[in-house]
Amino acid sequence: MKKQLQIFLAGVLVVVPFSITIWAIVAIGRWLDSLVTAPLAKYGINLFPGVGALILVVSIYFVGLLTHLWAFRWLLSLVERLVVSVPGVKTIYESVRDLLKLFGGNARRMGRVVLYRPPGTGPAMLGILTNERPPGARSPGEVAVYFPLSYMLGGPLMYVSAEHLQDVDMTVEKALKLCATAQVGGEGRPAAAPQDTAGTGKGEDLQSEG
Repeated sequence: MKKQLQIFLAGVLVVVPFSITIWAIVAIGRWLDSLVTAPLAKYGINLFPGVGALILVVSIYFVGLLTHLWAFRWLLSLVERLVVSVPGVKTIYESVRDLLKLFGGNARRMGRVVLYRPPGTGPAMLGILTNERPPGARSPGEVAVYFPLSYMLGGPLMYVSAEHLQDVDMTVEKALKLCATAQVGGEGRPAAAPQDTAGTGKGEDLQSEG
């Protein structure tokens, strides 16, 4: 019975990740498609499924091309100044913009992965340095570090001394993924088995139990 359960769980490990991935892709595709097809349908224009998503993706790419033009960047900055001048709207717009910049091409400038080791302690925390000169810092050496929590969204933003930080050669996306999954199944080597340094045989017992 135990072997049959292991076989079933092995199947679950194969089927579930693929199923959820396909479901997420289809759901996102349908949502993107509806952003274009739903407004057009009100005017009697019906598109084939998927065409709306394709139009949206091509349009976004075209806007990206326009950002290389000085005139478009000037117009965009003008519109942005108007948007951020509206209370409430400014908070939403800047929050979304900065979050996308963190995951986009400016990720290295907007944030970098660090290890924070509190003074007088051994363990270190994996975080993302988001601002080297945050407003409200108590001293010039304080920086803002975001610490993602495992298996949930969110996490604390802490002001810590930069001297207690160590840079990690890792992308922000990978750090967030490792934090979200608590590094379960991540790259690396498994922990070494305890050694029986005192000759008590405990190390062998632990190995046999595993």
